[in-house]
Amino acid sequence: MKKFISILAALTLMAGCFSCSEEKDSKSDSKPVEADTTISEADGSVDEPVVQQQAEFREYQAEDFKTINVNLTKTDKEPPFKLHSLNISELDFGERISPCKQGEYRDKYKPDFSDIDDPDIDDEYREYMESVRTEWENICKVPAKGAIQFWRQCGNDIYAAVGYDTYCSGGDHEVSIFRVDGLTGEATEIYRHSDPEESFNVETIAVPNGKVYLSVKDKGLMYLDGDKLVPMHYLEGYSHSLMGDSSDKLVFMSTKTFLKEVPDDYEPQSGDIVPEKDGKRYLNTGEEKVISEYLPDKDEWKEISRRTYTPEEINSGIEYENLPRVYGKLAAHTEKPEGKRKLDVVTDEYRVGTGITGLDILYADHDRLVVKLSNKNIVHVFDMAKMEHYVLDCSGLAPMSQYFGGGIFVYANNIESNIYYIMPELGLTFTFNKFHEKIDESYSSYINAYRGDGSFGFQQGIAMNKQEKRDPETNNVIYTNYDYEENIYWVNGDEMNG
Repeated sequence: MKKFISILAALTLMAGCFSCSEEKDSKSDSKPVEADTTISEADGSVDEPVVQQQAEFREYQAEDFKTINVNLTKTDKEPPFKLHSLNISELDFGERISPCKQGEYRDKYKPDFSDIDDPDIDDEYREYMESVRTEWENICKVPAKGAIQFWRQCGNDIYAAVGYDTYCSGGDHEVSIFRVDGLTGEATEIYRHSDPEESFNVETIAVPNGKVYLSVKDKGLMYLDGDKLVPMHYLEGYSHSLMGDSSDKLVFMSTKTFLKEVPDDYEPQSGDIVPEKDGKRYLNTGEEKVISEYLPDKDEWKEISRRTYTPEEINSGIEYENLPRVYGKLAAHTEKPEGKRKLDVVTDEYRVGTGITGLDILYADHDRLVVKLSNKNIVHVFDMAKMEHYVLDCSGLAPMSQYFGGGIFVYANNIESNIYYIMPELGLTFTFNKFHEKIDESYSSYINAYRGDGSFGFQQGIAMNKQEKRDPETNNVIYTNYDYEENIYWVNGDEMNG
């Protein structure tokens, strides 16, 4: 989900995120593994055989299930849980002057304003750069308000990386991590970084079971122990991002880019990716992506997938297609059997032939798989414990669905729709009120679903103020700036499950 003042960052939030539910005991058939009988060297006695139960890999076809087309029945009753809300725009994280804006560091990290004196730039751009320079000069003297750079929710709490260092060419030198009580809005600082020599750019926050994990640019993965950060030393040299669908699990995508230095006058060929770093040019020769789950109780990493991609595959976007990721409890991906058009969903525990040609995975655990059609909001729930297949046509309510807390949330990415919650087996449909209305049709707004650790919610942005820059001769709009009010609405998984 990165900066709240940017609509693009809000749209990347979606990330924010997808699948969690109460874990069920597997009811699948299993058979005992043959046990070894050992003899004690001390007394020659025979130890009792140790029998370990290991579930067999299960395979299902669509016709193995009893298909039930579930009728949706709306009810006026209150949903079986509370929808909480918080206006994030009103949170106050105080004001500070970053150490890089003072003394010897002020000019060291001064942004490049040389374009202002370039006679070839247009007047609008020069005016914009002059306003930026004026703002930078002011924030070197006046404390800047803290702005959220990245956040993640855990239950009813929000964990936010808050920055106070704007317009700095050297990174983020004044950053704090806050825990915000979502029910009261009270913010408590749990970590502070203030160093003019060292940037602290938070890329990911994860809070499973209340423990704070971070991925920091150029520093890797670490966790918070009291007020100290402890490095995890996993795949050092890789960048790490929390995979949104991992719910309360710690599943990361770690990426390493292979670079070859090229001369300054290198002419890129078609499809070449030529980034610059520290004044040098490099040719991207490929990437490696590793998906891993961290198991805190064992202090171990479980590798789920490792793949290498060529520059051509990176440009095509194929590197992100059908990646195995954790949807609730299990890692899952789709496969198309040879000679068939319809997809199977495969996990470590089972394969389900869905009978569907195009689908999105919403959730997978030991006895339940939830998918939806790719081109229509029809949800399919495969219950391996009951061997029943529930089909729910939600397209008449809204175009989007997510599975959380044993039910289906149906919604749209605009403010013209209600949120609905459906109990899959019964079709009982609860209705939430609409989101806040935007000021008028010319004002921008957006809604994104997100998933936190043990929570699921919606982030809404509404433009409250609009500033237009117009051409003085034609009166045409050159660009428009919006000030957004940010609200989040969420349900706590613990409150849903008792």
